[in-house]
Amino acid sequence: MDPFAITQQDYIELHKIVNNIWLMLVCAFSFSGNMLLAHAIIPSLLESGSVSKSWNKFRAPFYFMGFISATAYVGLAVYSIILGDVISNFWSDYWI
Repeated sequence: MDPFAITQQDYIELHKIVNNIWLMLVCAFSFSGNMLLAHAIIPSLLESGSVSKSWNKFRAPFYFMGFISATAYVGLAVYSIILGDVISNFWSDYWI
């Protein structure tokens, strides 16, 4: 079974899917970096006495940015799945 021709609109939607996958990668790195700072590095530095106790106030913004990154990741994943319906326009059999 041959696939159908891909239209310009199909290419636009496929481009959006690829962009979303790259943005999901950025969100994953952002989430992991923020959580690492907020949950491991800052508390370790506070316990060892390497930094002053005033650094504890920076943990909440890092947790918040981690939550925002995780939410953006899930949103982009859902949007990419919704856009993935474009594949059926030119390739009707998913199992090949």
